[in-house]
Amino acid sequence: MADFDLLSSISHEFRTPLSTLNASIELLLQEADTLTPDDLRQLLRPTQVSLLSLQTLVNNLLESSRIEAGRTVLHTGPIQLGQVVAEAGRIVWPLLQRRRQQISLELPLHLPDIPGDESRLIQVIVNLVTNAAKYSPAGGAIDIAVQVAATDILVTVADRGSGVPPAARGRLFDRFVRLENATGDESGMGLGLFVAKNAVAAHGGQIGYTERPGGGSIFWFRLPQSTGAEAL
Repeated sequence: MADFDLLSSISHEFRTPLSTLNASIELLLQEADTLTPDDLRQLLRPTQVSLLSLQTLVNNLLESSRIEAGRTVLHTGPIQLGQVVAEAGRIVWPLLQRRRQQISLELPLHLPDIPGDESRLIQVIVNLVTNAAKYSPAGGAIDIAVQVAATDILVTVADRGSGVPPAARGRLFDRFVRLENATGDESGMGLGLFVAKNAVAAHGGQIGYTERPGGGSIFWFRLPQSTGAEAL
């Protein structure tokens, strides 16, 4: 992507959440004395979603820049994937509320600690769930499952959208690749899957895509239970 196109795309992605924040704050300042608690909650919900969009965009831009510069270093320690999934769910919850979507979570009774960089694995799941929310119908469910195998752990994020066209599947994890059938208004820059792919690879894992039986997409990644992670 050329520098001008990149700057134009970044500006576009910042414009909508910033406009929402500005409008909400202006209304809050003008009507603060007359707003009921319910009015305040209704006003703050889109503000929270806009902040989430900005935070996700900035995080992915920074991580993408580190990857391209070869400057990403993992801070690895023992982590619990159940806690990672829970924190990622907490972060994306305002977006799911806005679209009336729910998370269905399937965790094993025993989930061993694995070596990893907690913040980057949270970012991986945030990006995958955000992606699923964009391409799923409002009011639908997003299924997250964690399965333990002999040497690794499999995490899947499944949606009920229209799936990925076969011609686009080979480019899914490339930088700045965006599909055209997002159902919401959070179009993104095409960095989420790219960042997720590189974070998983840095942990010695694999990431991929399969069709969901009955319609939709399944994005998955595997992480080794005991192999040390490598820096990018």
